[in-house]
Amino acid sequence: MDTLNTTGKYHFLSFFLIILLLAPGYSLAAVLAGNIKDVRGTAWAQTGDEPARKLEKGSPVYEKDVIRTESESSVEILFKDDTRFLLGTDTEMSISEFIYGDTERENSFSTRILKGTFRFITGLLAKNKPDAMEVNTSVATIGIRGTHVGGQADATSSTIILLEPENGTPGTSIQVSNTFGSVTIDEPGYGTEIPDEFSPPSPPRRMRMQTINNIMRSIQSIQRINTPRPRAGPY
Repeated sequence: MDTLNTTGKYHFLSFFLIILLLAPGYSLAAVLAGNIKDVRGTAWAQTGDEPARKLEKGSPVYEKDVIRTESESSVEILFKDDTRFLLGTDTEMSISEFIYGDTERENSFSTRILKGTFRFITGLLAKNKPDAMEVNTSVATIGIRGTHVGGQADATSSTIILLEPENGTPGTSIQVSNTFGSVTIDEPGYGTEIPDEFSPPSPPRRMRMQTINNIMRSIQSIQRINTPRPRAGPY
């Protein structure tokens, strides 16, 4: 009788586990990457073929999630290492890899901007090991040296701008590269453009304030943004 009871319990637990694994939105191997700090309008997260999850303040986001904002919407993500990502209207970003505080794996943080406008402020991971973090677009990779960056991207082009550090940290820079070339940008307000998938990043140049402001308006951040002040010379 005891054997039958034990067998019955085993089958019940097995059945329960199968149901749990098949439940929408459940992932046994999901790695928590961070949480939603704020959202305006409507934004979604989706892992693989699982149903999309509507995001609210405090919602978790996971490694391998694709984050998407709708029209007239924006979202701010606070990652576990204190990196902050802000995505503007009609923007998609994939969290390709997020490893932080894992005793068995080396820290690594990789994202891909699929389309839209973005800005980010790096956290502890990039501060402690800059090479461990990279931000990709369809036409270039942004190498991080602890900084504040904004930009816009689509399937065939990107504009990437170095912004003023929020905490006033000096010596901030980024490296933007692809198969055809690489540039280093170390002066806030300067940026580069990649016009198509067959071109290198353009030489760094002072970006028009209108370009910067258009990106920031799309993001609609709740927090104040330190944008470079206009300098003497034509824009």
